[in-house]
Amino acid sequence: PVTGRAADVIACAQTCFDAALRLIRPGNRVSDVSSPLNAIADSFQCTLVEGVMTHNMKQFVIDGNKCVLNRPSADQKVDDNLFEENEVYAIDVVVSTGEGKAKVLNEKQTSVFKRALNVEYSLKMKASRA
Repeated sequence: PVTGRAADVIACAQTCFDAALRLIRPGNRVSDVSSPLNAIADSFQCTLVEGVMTHNMKQFVIDGNKCVLNRPSADQKVDDNLFEENEVYAIDVVVSTGEGKAKVLNEKQTSVFKRALNVEYSLKMKASRA
């Protein structure tokens, strides 16, 4: 079993996720989510990592235009939108026992492949077009 600060971080991340899951409801605002998450992290003596966002998703779009900053800062601002029915969100919660700033340890090249929605391909075989 995990004990100590590692257990605190895991419990904090789970509690923050559960709170975000309950707060992202139709009628609530984007600004209603971040302050309870920070209060939960403070109660576990942890911090949320800066720059981590929760995005809405659509078909073929993994990072939509509505987003929630888990830990808002002075240089990052998002629009205060309302959550609506039938919206899908990818909830990302990253918790740290340190100061909450991400550090690059090993510079590795990462790739995320996304479909370009404005590009159409002319495929020769009928089975490929289906």
